[in-house]
This record gives sequence, structure tokens and C-alpha cells, in this order.
Amino acid sequence: MESEPFRLYMPSIPGWVEPLVYLAFVLALLVFAYDVIVRLRRYGGVRGFVVGLARAVASRPGKVLAVLMTDVLGLRRIRRDRLGGLVHGLIFWSFLVLILGTLLIALEEDITANAGLRFLRGPFYLTFEVVLDSAGLLLVAGLLLALWRRYSRRAPYLGGRRSFLIFYVIMLFPPLSGFLLEALRILVHPTPWVTYSYVGSALASALAPLVGEHPLELYWGVWGTHLVGIFAAMAIILRTALEHVILLPINMVLQADRDPSRLSLPFNLSTLAEDADFEALSPGFGHVADLDWRHRFSLDVCVDCGRCEAVCPAFAAGRPLSPQALVQALGAEIRALPGTGHKAGSEDLFARGIVEEATVWSCLTCGACANECPAWIDQPGTIVDLRRHLVGEGRLDERQALLLTGVERNGNPFALPSYQRGEWLAELGAPTIAECPDADYLYWIGCMAAYDPRVQSVARAMIKILQHAGIRFAVLGEDECCLGESVRKMGEEAGFQLRAIETIARLQEHGIRRILTHCPHCLSTFANDYPLLGGSFEVVHHSELLDELIRAGRVPRPKAPIGNAVTYHDPCNLGRLGGQYDKPRKVASFATGTPLVEMEQSRDRAFCCGGGGGNYWWRVPEHQPVSHLRLQQARATGAAVIATACPFCLAMLEDASGKIADPPRIADLAELVATSLPDPHDT
Repeated sequence: MESEPFRLYMPSIPGWVEPLVYLAFVLALLVFAYDVIVRLRRYGGVRGFVVGLARAVASRPGKVLAVLMTDVLGLRRIRRDRLGGLVHGLIFWSFLVLILGTLLIALEEDITANAGLRFLRGPFYLTFEVVLDSAGLLLVAGLLLALWRRYSRRAPYLGGRRSFLIFYVIMLFPPLSGFLLEALRILVHPTPWVTYSYVGSALASALAPLVGEHPLELYWGVWGTHLVGIFAAMAIILRTALEHVILLPINMVLQADRDPSRLSLPFNLSTLAEDADFEALSPGFGHVADLDWRHRFSLDVCVDCGRCEAVCPAFAAGRPLSPQALVQALGAEIRALPGTGHKAGSEDLFARGIVEEATVWSCLTCGACANECPAWIDQPGTIVDLRRHLVGEGRLDERQALLLTGVERNGNPFALPSYQRGEWLAELGAPTIAECPDADYLYWIGCMAAYDPRVQSVARAMIKILQHAGIRFAVLGEDECCLGESVRKMGEEAGFQLRAIETIARLQEHGIRRILTHCPHCLSTFANDYPLLGGSFEVVHHSELLDELIRAGRVPRPKAPIGNAVTYHDPCNLGRLGGQYDKPRKVASFATGTPLVEMEQSRDRAFCCGGGGGNYWWRVPEHQPVSHLRLQQARATGAAVIATACPFCLAMLEDASGKIADPPRIADLAELVATSLPDPHDT
């Protein structure tokens, strides 16, 4: 054994073959490079893309590294689907191991062996053989499982495009031909340790009677076919579904700093000159050529996996919106771009029927699609940009126009007088900021609680809790106005920013630093949008303060359980877009004195109530209201109480419950906590 150590033995390559191998490799690289150049021209040019990508990495290396570890190597989003995660894990991780193994072989055979250095030897080599054979088997198993999942089991959201079948064939070729090549290598040069190459060894035993005494000729034939197949796959990778192996990680790097709770800021009115032409500002897009290179690239990497469609509440309700179909349509437009521009005056996407207006108005901007997308595409942000274009063109229906008019003229989307905001607050003894300038919190009431009698109960309960716990708070009363969240989600960016700048100035005049709100929409606007326009405030959602008061023992436990159990509906702006899940659940369970049971879709995969993205204020065609679908999920838990922490969710679920017999109780967290408080009028 000393004369023949454990190591890789490969037949010597004929001298005339080696130049042909390198030539084939160079040709494959040239074809690949050509496809890269053609691809990058869609996004504005090679240089701009490369420089932009380099800057993206250099500006946030920590975030990029985290994304590469968790979402590229860790397949975080893909693993949410157990079967899909298993399939992708088997394929991806096995493929990486095989690539690494191939590189090590190439390194030894082409470089280090010429210097007399061989590292594939001894125990390391034996382990190397076992690992590579295992990786090859797992890759084949993953690909066969993927074929079964897509074409036999056929999940409803999975497409069955022919390109995927081509992808699987391309991916199956290297491991299968590699095993055959390994078997022939063993027959050409048998060694005592071939059993460590257990797949190749078993295959060699089966082939031995068929190959005869001259396996070397067959070995070179398979070897050449193996290399040609791999080089061909490398050359056409950007023309098949295999392109996502390259494109998705790049898009993740480019999107690494994207905040899912924050829309893009196309311009900043607070920094524009006073004589700037506001009407000339065009924040949205009506042609894909109007998009910047990063947005074009993102829309062009969709792999048609259907996961966005599977979780979209608008699609589930039968609305004319499929995030998948929309992105695919925009991607097709990007691929059809003639160079980097478009004809001036050409019809927009809506006029040409590429996108329907009802499609973009159907979106709830709940973020479910973007949260699920393994390619990190920002579907809600894209839809809002399309809305911005429609608003700029004045293409609004009557209810949408009334919303904008009401906020502009009356400071609220109900178009009701501003003085009505403060009348009922004065009756509760809620001090204004002028009366209590050193308050611990400015309690932001919001438009829903100010004008909707049902939601007003939430503010009444919260004020009762604050007074009981001895919290110094104040309100603005009739000086409060709409923050413009619905206006912005609707696409009226300039109107939102003008209102925001005025509100920020008003709050700064009062010296406001800490704001309490029971509305996640107001919370998100204060926390995510206003800082971009110069307004930085500490914003607390009432679920956080309630949790703090409960832990401090400043509110009593209920005297008796309320119902048999409670389920909690996650508001999109508080949960998926705000990251707050645990504290509201603790408050709900404490306030009802009952255990909490989860709905089928909860936490970051919760189903929207149907009121997001401005949809509370207008209606679009649908087979069944989104709120009804969510109520069905809540009732399936058997809980007697549905708790929530958003006025829009409360109103939408209340509306749905009014159409069924024996509905569960639907209440805000503040209402549940206030139930156990003593009546301040009792002696």
C-alpha cells in the first residue's frame, strides 16, 4: 500500500485533447459573456450596472454578507415551504459540493500536480470520494423530487413551463454522466479503495461485463460528452431557468438595504427650491423604460415560482390581481426594450393593455408577496409606482378623487369638519398639548378613531387606561390632521409630502418627542416615512405600552375569563411590516384571561383584513371580500374573541362579522384591557 497511496488516479489526457478542452471552455465563456452584455443593456449598460453593484456591496458589506448567508446559502424564504425547501436544499447544497469538488480536482490536476504537490490523497481523499458520491446521489434525488413536485403533485401555484423541464434535464446530466465517468475510471484503473467511491464502484461492477477489456476508449467518449455538456450548460445558462442561480443572489445584494415597510422616496419636497415645478415631478412609471436600472433588473429576475400569488389576499378574494402575472408582464416588457429607451409619446402600459388599472387598485400593499418572494422582488412598491403614474394622469374614480379632496380640504379622508376631532375628547377629560406641554406622550388619535363611532371606542378605552395608570398624556384635538398614509399608498406622493412637512413643523413647534398611537398605519408613517422628510419622533404603538403596563402591574387582571379562547389577527403594518408579534399576543391573552390560539395564517404570513393600501376607501371587483376570508380563518380556531390592534382591521372584521350568524366578539386590545378597569364614576 506504501507504493500506491490513497489518491485520485485519472487516465492521462492525450496531448492533442487538452487544447481542445480549453478552446471549448473559452467558447462557452464567450457565449456567456455575450448573453451577459445583452442582458445588461436592458438595464442601461454594462458599466453602469457593474459600478452600481460594486457600490451596493461596498456601502453595506455587513448587510450583504448577512443576506448571502441567510437567504442565498441558507435558503431562508424557500424553506418556508417544507417540500419546496427540501427540494431546493437537496439541489442547491449538493450542487455547491459538487462544484467545489470539481474545482479541487481541477486545481490538483492542472496546477499543483505540475509542481509535485497532490492534496487529494490519504484519509482526506477517501472522505472526499464519499462526500462527492453522496452529493451526486442527493442532487439526482432532489431533481427527481422536483420533477414529481412540479409535474405530478403539481402545487396550484407552480407553473409547468417547458423551460423548467429543460432546466431539470440540464441539471441531471452532470451527476449522471459523472457517475458513469467515475465507473469507467475505476474499470480503467481499479484500486483497493474504490469502495469509497460507492456509487461509481457499484456502477462499475454492473458495467464490467458490457465494457469488456478496453474501457479506455469508452472513458474518453464519456469524458468528452461530460465536458461538452457542462460547457454547453454554462454557455446557455442565461437562456434557461438556471439563470436564477446567478440572478437571484445579485438581486438580493442590490436589495439588501431595502426596508419592506418603507416606500421609495422619488423626490423630497423639503429639499426642493421654492420655485420648483411640482407638476413636472413624475414619481411613478407608465413605461418600463422609465424605471432605473436596479428596478428593471429586479423585475427581470422573476422565476415564475408562484409563491407571491399563493399568499396574495387580493388574488384569493378573486380580485383582478396576480403579483406573479404582473411581474411577468413587466419583465416581458423589459426584455423587449429596444436598447435603453422608448419612443417619445408612445402609449403607456395601461393604454396598451399590458396592465389593467383595476389590477393596481386591487393591491392591499400588505407585503405578503414581497415577504414570500425568494427573488426579493418588491411587488407592492412597483404597484404603488404604477398608481403614482395613474394619479399623475388624473385617472381616478369618484371615491378615489373624494379621498384626495377630503384630506386636502378637511384634513381627513371622511371629508368631515376638523372641529369634530376634539369635541368628544374634551368630554373625556383628555388634556390638550397646550394644557399639558410636558406630557410623557402625545396620544395621536388618528382619523378612524376621530370620526368612526366604532373605532372611537378604542381611543376611549385607551384614554381610560392611561388615566388609570397615571400616564401623563396629551392630545392635539382639532389641531390633529391626517398623516396621509392612505394618500401615499394611493400614489399621491406630492400631496402626502406637503401634508407631512406641515405636520412635522406643527409637532416640532410643540416640542413633541414621543408619540403614542393605536393605529399601525400612523405608526408606520411616523416611524418610516416622516424621518425621510425631517421628522424624527419616538413612536410607540399602544400594544407596546399596554404590555409594559401589564408587566408593571398597573392594570388589573380580568375577574373572569372572556370566552373560551382568544385568537389574534396580525395587522400587516404592525406585524409583517413592523416586526411586532409577541407583545400584542401577550396583551390579548392577559386581557381575556384565556389561552391564545393561532389562525392558519399568522405572524409574518398573516392574511390581510382587506383595508390596507387605501382599499378601505374604495372598492374593486372581487368574488368574496378579503375580510370575509380572514374571518373564516379566525372562526376556524373556535375562539370566542378575535383580538386585533388596528382600527382598519377592527372595522373590516366587524363589517364581515355583521353578515354571519352568531359572530365572535371582535375587539381591540385596548378595549379588552379596559374591560377589567373600575368605572371612574363609581364611588
